[in-house]
Amino acid sequence: MKTLDELLADKIIDLVNYGLSKIIKPDIEVEKVTDLDAKMIDELKEKYGIEGVILDVDETLRKDMKKIPKCNEDWIELLRGKLKVVIVSNGADRDLERLFDEKGIDYIMFAHKPLKMNFIKACKLMNLPPDKVLTVGDSLLDDVHGGHRLNMRTALVRDVCDGGDANVRHNLEDEEEREGWYFIVMKLVWFNQKG
Repeated sequence: MKTLDELLADKIIDLVNYGLSKIIKPDIEVEKVTDLDAKMIDELKEKYGIEGVILDVDETLRKDMKKIPKCNEDWIELLRGKLKVVIVSNGADRDLERLFDEKGIDYIMFAHKPLKMNFIKACKLMNLPPDKVLTVGDSLLDDVHGGHRLNMRTALVRDVCDGGDANVRHNLEDEEEREGWYFIVMKLVWFNQKG
């Protein structure tokens, strides 16, 4: 069970994401990465000339630092048959490093997204210009904004496939609840500024 501090931190993060969603817009939104199926990938290739993809790991390919579920491993293989793939993560995991190394996929850890340097490095590893790359991740700031800073196409992932084809992400789902919390936080900020 979460502590009050953890619950409050979760609410604040949800509110920040809600605020960011009003100004940062992905090119594509999908429930799970597996929704980027072969047909959609072909459409992206044809419409935008996409030749490579930068993938996030945590909360995109796996949930809560667990193992990547088979449904997402299979999807990565499908993707590799159509596009060049590089994994770019703000985290680090030696088990994932070994997994991706075995599959011949470059894995950039401690990426400091949304900074440009490792997005550029990923493009160089794929030998592609940024406008030919799709960035896929769960974070509006780290993945979507980071990709847009280099004129990449972006896809925002809302949920994580858990292997049982169930959505396991626990975000605030009710728009009214988000707006209510946003209003409360903005009032607190306003009152705090007034002294």
